[in-house]
Amino acid sequence: MIAGSSTRWWRELTSTHWWVLAVAVLGWLFDAMDQRLFILARTPAIQELIPGLPADRLTTLAGWATAFFIAGWATGGLVFGLLGDRWGRVRTLSLTILVYSIFTGLSGLARSWPEFAAYRFLCGMGIGGEYAAGVALVAEAMPALARPFALGLVQAGSSVGAIIGSGLSLFIGPQSKVYGYSGWRVLFFFGVIPSLLVLLIRIRVKEPDRWLRAREESRTEGVEKQLGDVRAIFRDPILRRRTMIGMTLGMVGQIGLWSIGLFTPELVRGSLLVERRTAVAAELRATPESADAAFKASNLDELARASTATSTEAAARSASWKREADGYVGWGTLLQDVGSFFGAPLCTWVAVRFGRRHAFALAYSMALAAAWLTFGLLTTGADVFWMLPLLGFCTCGIFGVVIVYLPELYPTRLRTTGTGFCYNIARYVTATGPLLLGKLAIVFGGLGYAQPIRPAAMSLALIYFLGLAVVPFAPETRDQPLPE
Repeated sequence: MIAGSSTRWWRELTSTHWWVLAVAVLGWLFDAMDQRLFILARTPAIQELIPGLPADRLTTLAGWATAFFIAGWATGGLVFGLLGDRWGRVRTLSLTILVYSIFTGLSGLARSWPEFAAYRFLCGMGIGGEYAAGVALVAEAMPALARPFALGLVQAGSSVGAIIGSGLSLFIGPQSKVYGYSGWRVLFFFGVIPSLLVLLIRIRVKEPDRWLRAREESRTEGVEKQLGDVRAIFRDPILRRRTMIGMTLGMVGQIGLWSIGLFTPELVRGSLLVERRTAVAAELRATPESADAAFKASNLDELARASTATSTEAAARSASWKREADGYVGWGTLLQDVGSFFGAPLCTWVAVRFGRRHAFALAYSMALAAAWLTFGLLTTGADVFWMLPLLGFCTCGIFGVVIVYLPELYPTRLRTTGTGFCYNIARYVTATGPLLLGKLAIVFGGLGYAQPIRPAAMSLALIYFLGLAVVPFAPETRDQPLPE
């Protein structure tokens, strides 16, 4: 409930409101499922598409794949953000869901690294566009009391989608084989399912009255009321300032998530490799050459060959270790997503109860502490079960505030344009984060770190201080009406 109100927000919702909310939640849920499938599948995909890739190049190429995906997200947010203001929220939402569904499925058919990267870019375009259209649709269709809570539910839906993606990976390991197909390919095929949602959208959901009124005003009042004019958010000094602040606040959260929080599969697999390598080297200490080879192994295949007498035994042992690693990664990311499911609504509640600034400050502080804890201290499989939920809770809390805050900064005629610009121009900067992580990993690897991703991620986590520095300058929008 909003401070000072005794009304339960959901009592204001009609069946039309519930349909809008359901469609927006499902759209963002499937977006997040695709993102999680990509995070889980990217390393096995790269290893298969580029056989014999040195271990020190894997993090770098995983960073490039993520950068292409994020850049597509940014581009789609801009393009479809403009279309959302001009064409309407519902039509744009339908198109973006089709785009990300089709190209997620095609990702599973990729036969080369460039093809895979291209599909991820195009899939990202659909996801970026869906966010801006879906958020604007909910913000405009909901009663004022219900708006922040409804948007918080949309963000919580993303955690459910990520949980589904992680759950699928437990049944279909990204490194396994399913009827002759690589597991990572089969996982991407599930991404076609959201296309069915388009039928529901077209049948049950109508354009919000706010947008219909803004369209009529644009037809009668000319250029000053033009829908989806990106120049307008810079001509007005108030909107220009809000855009720069909103973009920075979103960028900090995105860099933290995409360059740190979503590299936990690599952290877990690397930690398990180090743990397994140390144990095998100890077992082989009677034969120094074998022990040395085991200690220097850069992946599970090499470690298995160093610790067995025949290629058959090596293959069996490697497959067993990979199943174990996929299990820890799958459960770890699932629990991380469960944590995010609770973290985002908490910060939404803080934003409603105490204000947007307080919520942002809390979210950035939690994320910084959790990133340093996880990447500094996670060393065993058992650590996965409590550190990753905590990391998810803390790093995703930010987005429970962002989703409420950005639509409140812009008038109706510029809402998806402004929201899309803030959330997605920031992603062009965010796309450099995974690349920087890869570069830092190479630097720290050269300094002798066994797992260079650890100090690299902890260094990048300093970005949260930028968010804390910007928070005092953010306009407080709590209890204010949505701009017309």
